[in-house]
Amino acid sequence: MTTSVQVLQYIKSEMPHVTSTQAMKLLYYTQAWSLVWTGRQAFSDPVIAWQYGPATLDAYQAFQNQARPRRDLIGDDLKSVVDAVIVHYGQMTAGQLRDMTHSERPWRNVYYAADGGHEARRAISLTDMKKEYTMQALKGKGPTKPQLHSAVVDQVAFEALLDRVRAEDREALDILASR
Repeated sequence: MTTSVQVLQYIKSEMPHVTSTQAMKLLYYTQAWSLVWTGRQAFSDPVIAWQYGPATLDAYQAFQNQARPRRDLIGDDLKSVVDAVIVHYGQMTAGQLRDMTHSERPWRNVYYAADGGHEARRAISLTDMKKEYTMQALKGKGPTKPQLHSAVVDQVAFEALLDRVRAEDREALDILASR
């Protein structure tokens, strides 16, 4: 699966002057809107509720180490999601983005949790993200959903792949079927 560092590199290639705080918020919004639009995570790293808003540890460290911008590490659908996020949020300052994430439930639910969620660097819930931004989408807020690419599947090739998987996993399937 894609990592937040790979998405960060794409963001930096599109926004060469992005600050660390802006980049972390753009990563967060990429994760959130990917969940809403595709039903899938944009990247595998957890988004943590830090003092200045959502961030991923790996991307933060990579930003500080000047990770080289690259466009070729993520797929076209994810690029479309990131591009939509950049168009919508990319002109906002780091302070505006921080204030926005601080006003939204996913970050607040963790940061202000009774158990000191922020001190434990707890991850922001993917479910909370999906709920919050689905509601925003229903209210007409947020970025415009991009046109996502769809794969055309050749039925013959699909059947051949399915047959190969069945043959490779026959023993495991037989064990499961006998239980």
